[in-house]
Amino acid sequence: MPWENKRFELILPILVVCLMIIGSLVLYSATRESNPSFVRKQLIWDGISICTMFSMLFVRERYLKIAGKALYFVSVFLLILVLFYGTVSGGARRWFNLRLGYFQPSEFARFALLVFNATLLSEPTKKNLYTSFLLTMVCVGLIAIEPDLGTALLLFGVWFFTAIASQARSKNLIKLMILTLVMTVLLFFFGLRDYQRERLVSFLNPGKYAQGSAYNMLQSIHTVGSGGLFGRGFLKGPATRLKFVPKNHTDFIFSVIGEEFGFLGSVTLVALYFLLCWRIEKAVKVAKDEFWRLLCVGVLATFSLQVFINIGMCMGIAPITGLPLPFVSYGGSATLFLSVLVGLVMKSIAVAKGGVELLS
Repeated sequence: MPWENKRFELILPILVVCLMIIGSLVLYSATRESNPSFVRKQLIWDGISICTMFSMLFVRERYLKIAGKALYFVSVFLLILVLFYGTVSGGARRWFNLRLGYFQPSEFARFALLVFNATLLSEPTKKNLYTSFLLTMVCVGLIAIEPDLGTALLLFGVWFFTAIASQARSKNLIKLMILTLVMTVLLFFFGLRDYQRERLVSFLNPGKYAQGSAYNMLQSIHTVGSGGLFGRGFLKGPATRLKFVPKNHTDFIFSVIGEEFGFLGSVTLVALYFLLCWRIEKAVKVAKDEFWRLLCVGVLATFSLQVFINIGMCMGIAPITGLPLPFVSYGGSATLFLSVLVGLVMKSIAVAKGGVELLS
């Protein structure tokens, strides 16, 4: 490793591997009869992702800090390109078919924005704050056009928490929040398609949309509840086997966990995510400088929001946005770039000059 890596973080990769193992087991249960090749493909992506995660330790710190702008413009180029040449699935054009698998540019954009925004907001001038907001909204808009409203909202949420954590002046943040509120209202009433609007409000009154946008949510709630305390057992979930919950290998994979492993299995999974976020929060506290602190804040916001939204929509307490469950849901590029984010946190810890209590 480069000389700048003074510490090695072991708990984070262990937690990631544990989540991947759980994901492989649950994915096998969800797809063994419909498409058993999903597990093999995901295992390949998991292996590539783990290697990529550790490779982040070999990226020189100074190169990473100056790469943000280039990463951002590459991500914008890919987001524009996918709108014209991407593969269409389910009415959305979000992926490039690379034959070996599908690549989702929005996942790369999440990584690029985290690095670039950390660079800009580490010097929280008014110009940098507004620039960060504008460039984030460009990506949010391009992703929303695909359409992928869930990822677009997540990108903005991560920017919001990163900006709040920065040293930017409160009055400038308040101005941007007011502008965002106005834009959100206009977007909701005039920019969203009818089915997108229904998805966002259906969780408030799922009975009204039981045969439409709330169908998946209601089926997921019933499936999770049927698992009881201990679950029906691995490979023994009737709702999973009969595909009562659509997309139970991606967006609604938590329903499989709830049915087959019950409340205890669900709590165990949530505990692993809690430990993952807790470890990242420790990295925030001992970060070497403002760039690394804000980068870790962005990663923490990414995992916290994504886990809460995914499990929340499976339980009926959050709107359906189509976000996968990190390291558990089926998905190649999502797993890859989430692993990159964990690798960046490991790099932050490696270069930190904070106290050794971090690793205790």
